[in-house]
Amino acid sequence: MVFFFFAQILSSLEVLCWLHFDFTFKPYPFLAYISYPFFLVWGPCIYLYIKSETTNNFKFKRIYLLHYLPFILIAIYSISFFHFESIEEKRRILYSKEVLSFSFRKALSVFIAIQVMTYNILSIFALEHFAKKNELKTALIKTKIKWNRFIIYGYFVACICNNIAGVIYFTSGYKETTTYQYATAILFFSYFTVILIRALVGSHFGEQIKISKASSFSKEELNRLKTRLEFLMNDQKPFLQFSLTLSELASRMEIKERQLSQFINSYYKMSFQDYINTYRIDEAKSLIEQYRHSGKTILEIVYESGFNSKSAFNFAFKKHTQTTPTNYKKTLQ
Repeated sequence: MVFFFFAQILSSLEVLCWLHFDFTFKPYPFLAYISYPFFLVWGPCIYLYIKSETTNNFKFKRIYLLHYLPFILIAIYSISFFHFESIEEKRRILYSKEVLSFSFRKALSVFIAIQVMTYNILSIFALEHFAKKNELKTALIKTKIKWNRFIIYGYFVACICNNIAGVIYFTSGYKETTTYQYATAILFFSYFTVILIRALVGSHFGEQIKISKASSFSKEELNRLKTRLEFLMNDQKPFLQFSLTLSELASRMEIKERQLSQFINSYYKMSFQDYINTYRIDEAKSLIEQYRHSGKTILEIVYESGFNSKSAFNFAFKKHTQTTPTNYKKTLQ
């Protein structure tokens, strides 16, 4: 996903640089065509991201590099016929459009559009198959499905709009160049801005805290629940189950879900997810200390401590310890 965003940023910069040619590529021709090959990694990246989100213990295999073969070929082409040339020759090539002629760009754009749409469709099928297979969804799975649906369907719509603008651009014979390029830049900028806002204020990285203002429990009830809950957490360690939900934990304690939620909110002053994550982080810290001299990776510790993704782990670790897992490991050494 990081590589996907990186490629999108480079591609957007490419568009903006062509719009302001006299201030970008004209004085600095060596910047041209650097990001153009990255147009070809959009589809593979979004597909492999969805695949990683819907596959247990996903690992990147070497065979997946075949998805990036078009990117590699175009990169080699642009390096061979442009980047090895002198500055003056680069300027001449840019003005003559020898490297990426109109017909070549047209054919490449059609290929990119087909490639991205194909990967989009494959991603949607993979996500919906995962959703169907997990019909008895936990709260965590629901959040994951909802988040990834937002990403892939939003990207699908953005790509369709971009393809429509592209058809107008090529059929107009450069007449709608500026309109097309600005429309493309604004479209994807808006899409990624919405994703960023959703990631920051949404619940992808955990629940929003809803603390009860008043407690209906007596002091004796609070102490009794505290003892039972902490014994359960330390003895059975249910937090190691990444799909643990509030209802499951309440069932183990033989109390109502609402009662457990209210107790955690009022007694610990935190949400259920934050409460569970405190135990997971303590477990992770213990594992990091235990295996700091072995070959066990942080990713292995992520899953062994009850988290289902490294992003959620890093976010929770920083929130509860004010440092990163890597820095924490260094302090132990």
